[in-house]
Amino acid sequence: MIKKFKAMIISVGGTSAPVIHSLNSSKPEYVCFFVSRESKKMLEQEVLPCLLFKPIFSDLIITQNAELLTDCYSVLKKNLPNILEKWEVVPSEVCVDYTGGTKTMSVALALATIDNSCCYSYVGGDERSKGGVGVVVNGKEKMWFLENPWDEIAYSSQKEASILFNKARYASAAEVLEKCLDRIGKEKKPFFKALVEMVEGYELWDCFKHKDARVKLYRCKDTISTYAFGSDKKEIKGLSKKIDENLNFLDHLQGSPKFYFFDLLANAKRRAELERKFDDAVARLYRAIEVLAQGELKEEFEINTSDVKADKIPEELRDEFIVKYRDDRDQKIKLPLFASYQLLNELGDSLAQEFFKYYEKEIRPILNIRNQSILAHGFNAVSEDSFQKLLLSVMKFSGTKEEDIPEFPVLNI
Repeated sequence: MIKKFKAMIISVGGTSAPVIHSLNSSKPEYVCFFVSRESKKMLEQEVLPCLLFKPIFSDLIITQNAELLTDCYSVLKKNLPNILEKWEVVPSEVCVDYTGGTKTMSVALALATIDNSCCYSYVGGDERSKGGVGVVVNGKEKMWFLENPWDEIAYSSQKEASILFNKARYASAAEVLEKCLDRIGKEKKPFFKALVEMVEGYELWDCFKHKDARVKLYRCKDTISTYAFGSDKKEIKGLSKKIDENLNFLDHLQGSPKFYFFDLLANAKRRAELERKFDDAVARLYRAIEVLAQGELKEEFEINTSDVKADKIPEELRDEFIVKYRDDRDQKIKLPLFASYQLLNELGDSLAQEFFKYYEKEIRPILNIRNQSILAHGFNAVSEDSFQKLLLSVMKFSGTKEEDIPEFPVLNI
């Protein structure tokens, strides 16, 4: 089936018949001829006189060396953008015919236009000279078309995006997918758009922007679910299921200190396991321990650690806490991590009792290491071993199970 295109970029050389056949079949309004100094004469004497139509615009790009890839490629990259801009055509309206010219010219033409996601054509045939290994016999030409090659190239980009995502490089993964989105065909665009929103959603979540992340993930959810339903790839079905699980977590997160605690543990694990940033990871564990105490005081005793009322503090601690923790600027009593657990313990809370069970031997030594880290008050680096020990201690005293900690998908698309 002969396809019609508004514009055509076509290489010229070898024999004129395939070029003539391609142009007369499509009759494009705009034509750019890519020629060598030698094939320019063929164009003028053999091709143009045989055209059965007259293009609105006819442009010419000449390579000075048809056998040197850098020359062919550079002259195309220099001149083609201006020509396409002048034509005011979209990529889907452009066909690139690489039949004519030297093999080097064909390669250069493909490389120079690949980012524009054009259609490609090649004139072949069922009958050739020289016992079937020569040129196509005149009158036996047949056009072959390759629709947008980015539909195939996108598969490798999906793999690249998966690797980046799985290393917590969310912005880079989104950038790779965005590049594909601009070039792939209409059928694949909804899925890739959903993937971009999904990656952006997880990036927002990783930065603790939970509300915005939730919006993004809900936007992409239905498209990915639909694609998973019609796909035989278990990886896509698994991705859809994981998004549902993660959205369920985000739905419960708002206003729940316990879920913020779980989220901080998950974030700490990503910093440690995916990025090997153990100082960052331990800093998040420290905050998680603090959040747990703040949530317990708020939910069980209606105490806000940033504004503790003196009458809420048991007499045994009241005077000490007022002296230590009253802010001179606003006169509010503000409790740090350890004091929060002291208060909980004095109030008879079981969480604090568990905390102090592990504090001296397991938690305190690691917190001291954290305090001497470059991200706290010192100049030392936190080791992987220190992170793992603190994570284990936190999970033990808080009664946290592995399944409580949300996990981002492992992308394999």
